Amino acid sequence: MMTPTHSLMALAALSKRGARQRNLSVLAGSLIPDLAIFLWAPYQYIVNGVSGEEVWGKLYFEPPMQNLIAWFNSVPIYAALGLIGFLGRSKTWGKLMMVFSLAALIHIAGDMPVHADDAYRHFWPLSDWRFYSPLSYWDVDHHAGWVGKVDITIALGCTAILWSRFPGRWARIALAVTALFYIAVLVGPLVVS
Repeated sequence: MMTPTHSLMALAALSKRGARQRNLSVLAGSLIPDLAIFLWAPYQYIVNGVSGEEVWGKLYFEPPMQNLIAWFNSVPIYAALGLIGFLGRSKTWGKLMMVFSLAALIHIAGDMPVHADDAYRHFWPLSDWRFYSPLSYWDVDHHAGWVGKVDITIALGCTAILWSRFPGRWARIALAVTALFYIAVLVGPLVVS
């Protein structure tokens, strides 16, 4: 699933009009599982001068990166943080920690069914088990074409929910740009063919 879709899903499920801190916490939680990859890949390209083929074909599957991904995509870690937040829910920090953790768990729930050969250890440190899905959001050998269309449909549906929830001009501009991005991704292959 594309990272923006994770954010749209979490925001559609957990955001509230007029709750800026909460919404920023939801956004951060929806992005954190992919943070390691977003920092690691540019570092490999820019600092180490590694090719994209080596980054994604070799280094990505080696223990240092897989361990980092396990940390950032761990259901037990976010569940523990969520429980701490729940216990402290009478305080602002507790509410924010709870929605942060829930947003990260929504991200993980969206990832599990669409990672095939690149499946994560979502139950680390309790287990090294991986769910190898028959579907992939990027690998055409695992139905990425139609999985991508489902991804876009979910994103556009969440955008519509957020459009009705947030009537402000800047929110609507951001949502319109997001919708146009997804429509371009959907229509792009049709234009090229």
